[in-house]
Amino acid sequence: MSQRSKPIILRLSRVLLCLGVGFSAVSIYQTLVLAFDPAFQAPALPLGPRHTNYHAFRGFTLAFGTVVIMLFVMFQPAQRRQPVLWTIMLLSALFYYGGWWLPWPLLGLHTPNLAAGVDHGLATFFSLAGILLARGEFNVRDCQER
Repeated sequence: MSQRSKPIILRLSRVLLCLGVGFSAVSIYQTLVLAFDPAFQAPALPLGPRHTNYHAFRGFTLAFGTVVIMLFVMFQPAQRRQPVLWTIMLLSALFYYGGWWLPWPLLGLHTPNLAAGVDHGLATFFSLAGILLARGEFNVRDCQER
C-alpha cells in the first residue's frame, strides 16, 4: 500500500468509528434516561426497587467509557499507534456491541422496537468496520518509521 493511501484509510477508519459512536449515542442516552425513570424500577426486587436504575446508570457510564476509549485509541498520533492499543480498541468494541446482540440468542431478549434494532445494527457495523479497517495503521514498524 502506498504512503499516500495510508492517511486516507486512517481518515476513513476514523469517520466510520465516529459514525458508529454517533449511532451508539442514541442507545447510551436512552440508558441514561432509564437511570432516572421511575417506571424502570422493580418494586418487588429484594435488593430495592431502584436497583434497576442503579444498573442503568452503571450501564451508561460503562458504555460512555467504552466509546471514549475507542475514540481515544483511534485518534492517537502515529508514534503511539501500536498493535496492543488496536487490540484494546477491538476488544472494547466486541464486548460492548456483544452486549447488544448476545442477549437475543442467550436470553431471548432484544431491542424494544425496529428503530432501536436498526440503530444498534448501524452502530455495530460502522464502529467495527472502522476498527477493522484501521488495523494496518497500528503497526510498530510503521510507527517507528514515521
